[in-house]
Amino acid sequence: MKYNKRRLAYRIKKSWRVLGLVGFCLLAALIWQVEHKDIEMWNWTVGSKTVVVDAGHGGVDPGAVGKNNTLEKDVTLAVAQRLQVLLQQGGAKAIMVREEDRDLGSAQGLLQRKREDLAQRLQLAIDSQADIYLSIHANSFPNERFSGPQVFYYVESEEGKALAKALQQELNNMVGGTRVAKGNRDFFILKKATQAAVTIELGFLSNPAEEVLLNDSDYQQKLALAIYQGVIRYYSEYEQAQGAITPLNDGP
Repeated sequence: MKYNKRRLAYRIKKSWRVLGLVGFCLLAALIWQVEHKDIEMWNWTVGSKTVVVDAGHGGVDPGAVGKNNTLEKDVTLAVAQRLQVLLQQGGAKAIMVREEDRDLGSAQGLLQRKREDLAQRLQLAIDSQADIYLSIHANSFPNERFSGPQVFYYVESEEGKALAKALQQELNNMVGGTRVAKGNRDFFILKKATQAAVTIELGFLSNPAEEVLLNDSDYQQKLALAIYQGVIRYYSEYEQAQGAITPLNDGP
């Protein structure tokens, strides 16, 4: 009788362990489903879109240079490549302006080469019939205290403004920032683009702390995700305006 009690206790204990494992797995699956519910809905909004992802500078043009010699062209390419993956996973067609350290110009003179480079980037967007154009850069300013990502749009483009505001909101959510999207009349790409176009300044390489962050692969992934979510927000709000879907929440 004593032996049977011990055996029964062992079986009960073993059963609880099995049930505990099953319960844990079910709970994990439930959490995953809840966390990815919005992602699935977001993916639907970009599934048929073509997005130009333009990693600023490259090749002979390093862009801004941080105090620790961080090159803007390296940061923009790293974030652009991460963004490409997210867009493709969402079903969008990502048109990469560059996927390596190069520019699109061939002239000998730097000024002429830069003009040719910009013209080629713009032509790529036109030829691909892209829906939106994301020009990715990193900022720099003599005053080191400035920090945080900021998005720019052409002042006469309402679609560009809407896209910039959606991106800025998600970037602000990511870094806890308060910057606002700004209109611009001078950026060549924004002025000449035939689709909604924005310039995304990821942060300030002139700020020592932010330069460190911009070099960090985890932070680069967060920036890419915020941009991706901004694209989703832009399209979800557009579709909602057409009466198709419910807009995204602003978060907690």
